[in-house]
Amino acid sequence: MKFPKLPHIGLPFPPFGELLHTYRTMRGMSVEQLGQLVDLAPNAIRQMEQGALVAPPEETVKQIAKALRLGGEERETLCDSAEMDSPTMRAILGRKSAPAATPLTAAILVFLIADVRGYTHFTQEHGDDAAARLTTTFAELAQAAVEQWDGRLVEIRGDEALAVFGSARQALRAALEIQTRCEAVSLAQPETPLEVGIGLDVGEATPVEAGYRGAALNRAARLCSLARAGEVLVSTGVAYVAPLVEGVAYSAHGVEQLKGFAEPTPILLASPTLPSPALPAPAAQLGQPESAGQVVEQADGQASAETDE
Repeated sequence: MKFPKLPHIGLPFPPFGELLHTYRTMRGMSVEQLGQLVDLAPNAIRQMEQGALVAPPEETVKQIAKALRLGGEERETLCDSAEMDSPTMRAILGRKSAPAATPLTAAILVFLIADVRGYTHFTQEHGDDAAARLTTTFAELAQAAVEQWDGRLVEIRGDEALAVFGSARQALRAALEIQTRCEAVSLAQPETPLEVGIGLDVGEATPVEAGYRGAALNRAARLCSLARAGEVLVSTGVAYVAPLVEGVAYSAHGVEQLKGFAEPTPILLASPTLPSPALPAPAAQLGQPESAGQVVEQADGQASAETDE
């Protein structure tokens, strides 16, 4: 039996897989961690997020919502979305499962890795609940900044975020945006100290089931580990691809022997440039005399007024 297609039906929420991916990454939880909590294979969760598998049974969806600590409205939305993702509803709505992923060739990409400094100490001092709030806030800020500059958040692993970009310029802007947002939160909410170090590298990488594989990804991770709170460290490759980026300045940051790399790596620090100082306004705009003659005339006028008095 073929169900009629209803292409004009609009849903009040995104597809189940998209929602699941959003909620999971916003909570800073990997597919492996979620799989352990709800007794699902990590690969099954990935396929659900990609739309290749339909949503699991209602009871499992409720377990997922509980594991992700979803609020009432979020939990209801996820359950409703799962119900609409059943094979019957997919057929009625004319929605097809995503085709099985095919191997992709390597591509030149820019990788950004950001890590919250002092997270372990913070957890030990303030407890797991406070740490969960910290990582949730970090995930939200990172995702917003990455999406603002056309990147894709690949994974959030607790206090670490991995993002990929097709543009070095956009990756640099996203990195500085993450630092700006984290600094603003830290100042406004001292109980949420988001002190973040970031590393960037560009190079060829091969997509794999769990993300990407390549030297550029490894180098970005090493640079991230060297970055102090508030710093964005980049390879010379990033500066070569994007030598002039509005609002960004490079400065030498030494040479380091990175683990896993044969040759020492020159490192650059990417910082936001300061706005140019404003030029002084013309004298006429400041309400001042335009010439020395006017000064003399005004002085003479004042002297005459004093004499008349």
